[in-house]
Parts: sequence; C-alpha cells; structure tokens
Amino acid sequence: MATVSGSFHRTIDSIGASLGALVYRRDRFFGRSADSIPLAEAVQGATVEVDGLDPGVWHQVSVDTPLGAFDAGYLVHQWRGIEAPTMLFVHGSGEQPHDFGRTSSNSFRKLFPSEFDADVNLILLQAPFHQGSQGEYIRALGDLSRYVGMLAAATALVDALAQRLSAEACPRVYAVGISLGGWVVNLHRAYLGRGIARYVPMVAGTRLHEVFVTSDYRRLVAEPARSNPALLEGVLCFEDDFRANRQDDCYPLLARYDSLVEYEVQRHGYEGMDLVVLDKGHFAVMEAIADLRDHVRRSLDL
Repeated sequence: MATVSGSFHRTIDSIGASLGALVYRRDRFFGRSADSIPLAEAVQGATVEVDGLDPGVWHQVSVDTPLGAFDAGYLVHQWRGIEAPTMLFVHGSGEQPHDFGRTSSNSFRKLFPSEFDADVNLILLQAPFHQGSQGEYIRALGDLSRYVGMLAAATALVDALAQRLSAEACPRVYAVGISLGGWVVNLHRAYLGRGIARYVPMVAGTRLHEVFVTSDYRRLVAEPARSNPALLEGVLCFEDDFRANRQDDCYPLLARYDSLVEYEVQRHGYEGMDLVVLDKGHFAVMEAIADLRDHVRRSLDL
C-alpha cells in the first residue's frame, strides 16, 4: 500500500483552513476584541459546582470566571459504579457533543461507541458555546476574552468533577481530550494538577498562541489580532507552567504533518514524555479513530 506523503497531508489541511476562512470571512476569531487576561489568571480564578452523577442526562452548569459566567455541561454516558475508574472526556473545537447522530461532529461518539467494553465510567464534558452549530461557535469567539473564558470554564469543570469523584472514593480519574479538549486537559495539568491520575491530550500542545499566529489556522483570525503575536503569546502560551509540573502523568499524541497544531512547534512542551506521533495531518488524524482509541486504551491501561 502506498504511503500518503506529508505534503499531501499538509495540502489537505491548508485547503480545509482556506475553506473555513472563506465560509467564516465575516466572523473571524478575535475580530471584535483582542483584550483579555491571561489563561493562567482565568483558569485559577474559575469555579463551578457540579450536582448529580445520574447517567443518561445532560447536567447543565454555570461556571464563574474572572471574565464572567459561562454555560457548560456534562453527560454521564457510561456508569460502572463509583468503584470503577472514571474517564473525563473533552471534545474538539466546534463539535456538537449533544448530537449523537451518525453524521454529527462528535468525537466522543466515534471514539467510544455503544460497544466500548472497558470497565470504566465515561463522562463527556461540553465546553461553552458548543450547544449549537459551528458557525454559532465561531461567531461567539469574536472576543479573545470569550475564548479564554471558554477554556477556563471547561478546565474548571474538569476539576470540579475530578474533585467530586475523588471525594466519593472513585479509585482513579483520567482526563482525556482531543483538539480543544487536549488544550483543556493540559491547562488543568499546568494550573490545577489535582485529582487526575493520568492526562491524555491528543492533537494539542502548550503553545496555543502559535495556532493563531503561525499555523494555517491563522487564516480564520482577524488581522489585528494575528499581527500582534506578542499579545496572543502573553494571553495564551502556558508551556513553562505546564513543564513546571514534573509528574510522570501525561500521555500526549500529535500528528507529524499537522498544519494547524504543528508538530515541530508543539512537541517541545512534551520533552521527556512518551510522545506518540502519527504520520498524518490534522484532518486525517481527527478521523484516525482506531489509532486514537488505541492510544487512549494503552495510556490508561484499559
């Protein structure tokens, strides 16, 4: 079987980003405002209370952050009992986690189908601005502060659920995320680092500003923000804080030919860790469901 070249993967990513920039040309990221407090301050100042762990229903919550209140939610999708380990999963950017239809953009549905037989509780988290369409999501993020608030809110929800489960004597809690969810998982490890036995960030890193400045994704960013990399770095980069956590608890995955979450840029945050690299581009790795599922299974010893 012929091997798909790296240039082919990068071309597909470039075309995808260009199409996105064309479709959403009137709604660029951070087009209304590029003012925000740093991620560190937002994450450390965010709080939320979670209620029940009833399976099969969406639990809606309001997360208080220094940037205002943000609506989020979680679904206890599979419950084996409090004596079983629990996986907290955070979805990708612009997905529709509430939609479990066969054509939906729901990475959780693809990765953990109904026949997923691991003896683990599965809880799906919904980040703010992910209850509607991808267009609504992008329009909501015309302000950098709302993007930072969204990440902080999702990170706080990971923490609140981890604390709740630990208080009820759940033996282990894992945090798994892809794309947007991977950044959230890494933010928890950087600034909270409690209640989680293992972190599995996939297709994400620690230099978040680079996604909006150097990668093909920059085409979806408003010019005033894109042309001010120092501002975005000051708000979004958290590599030093992530690396300051010396625990051996992170199992990352990147794609070698990814033109959105660039391997050569993001791999440095994972130095010294067992980084898994797939020879794919961004859009291809997001559809490499068997590989991603196997990575989660191996990382968590499922």
